[in-house]
Amino acid sequence: MKIYMMTDLEGVAGVTDFEDRTSDTHDNHEARMRMRRLLTGEVNAAIEGLFEAGATQVIVNDGHGAGYTIDYEHLDPRAQIIHGVERPVWLPLLDETCAATLLIGAHAKATSPPAVAYHTMSKGVKNWSINGISIGEMGLQALIAGHYGVPMIFVSGDHYACEEIKALIPGIVTVAVKRGLSRRSAISWAPQKARELIREGVKEAMAKLDQIPPFRLEPPLVLRDERYEEVFTKPSADPDIRIIDHSTREIRAKDVLDLMHKLYGHPRDYRVPSLADSL
Repeated sequence: MKIYMMTDLEGVAGVTDFEDRTSDTHDNHEARMRMRRLLTGEVNAAIEGLFEAGATQVIVNDGHGAGYTIDYEHLDPRAQIIHGVERPVWLPLLDETCAATLLIGAHAKATSPPAVAYHTMSKGVKNWSINGISIGEMGLQALIAGHYGVPMIFVSGDHYACEEIKALIPGIVTVAVKRGLSRRSAISWAPQKARELIREGVKEAMAKLDQIPPFRLEPPLVLRDERYEEVFTKPSADPDIRIIDHSTREIRAKDVLDLMHKLYGHPRDYRVPSLADSL
């Protein structure tokens, strides 16, 4: 049974701010290394729970930033990892051969105070909605998985991220490893406790796999993309992209893969064999 694990950083226990990739101070270096260790510990706890619950293959997507946040040398050796920049699509290797997806380190969507480090893709996005439903990164990931008939069964992260995804996916199992007090502060479980909760939560989710439906929205999809700044100053050559004002646009797509193509230029149907299949 193949499971696809997506990861992010801002929802990990003990992380209370955005990663600073610009400062070269010793303190910032130490803070970033600590974030990597904390994330890797939670990822390994989830991997352990997956294999205990019957998984035979786990693919981990190092999904934060440029894709080098997980401490690769200390990753559970039973897992394979997708990492690095310039990926052809956001979630490579996710397709109908996966039994389920899960997300470790989830943060809440933009405009979600007092959630920790809330944002959607970047700090410039004010709100995204698809077919009138406000949606963040988790929802978009679940929608891509749902395109292939794959359910998102588990999320760990900030309390507000967990509440956000439960509103979209009935029956999903969540573990809140911290609760935001503001955008840059939280009350967190200690790392070992957070990992224990994740491991047990993943096992519970695997036991409920057949009861959790894939997340789907009726096509066509219309994404309303609202920004804080005036970035849409020129008309689009694509007739499916309508500029409403300089900070708002709407993108019409036949499905979520078409939407990602219009947003980021991703191929509409990119396929690649898994590492295990290609060896």
